[in-house]
Amino acid sequence: PDLSTEEIDHIAALLLEFNLDGVIATNTTLSRTAVAGHPAANEAGGLSGAPVRTAATTVIKRLNQQLDGKIPVIAAGGILTAADAQEKQVAGAALVQLYSGLIYRGPKLINDILKARTTA
Repeated sequence: PDLSTEEIDHIAALLLEFNLDGVIATNTTLSRTAVAGHPAANEAGGLSGAPVRTAATTVIKRLNQQLDGKIPVIAAGGILTAADAQEKQVAGAALVQLYSGLIYRGPKLINDILKARTTA
């Protein structure tokens, strides 16, 4: 989710040019803004989970707009609840990919997401 709008647009153009079957957006962030002041804030590596949720959703929305529904976007990044998954879907994601949410909530998260989809 650390890409600029211009970089996202360029990637979208390449995805369309090469007619890819889908794209996963996003991954970890190098930004430490969300964890500023935490004792481990300066550790190396990508930050995942809740701190990337908003930035990931912004990228997913922009990418989906640029792809105009021609290539499915698979959302990843900060999906810890059914509401997070729904947020990604509203942003244009065709599917969601879970990792951190499964670590913290277990397979019940999948049930919660499916249940929320049937009641929406």
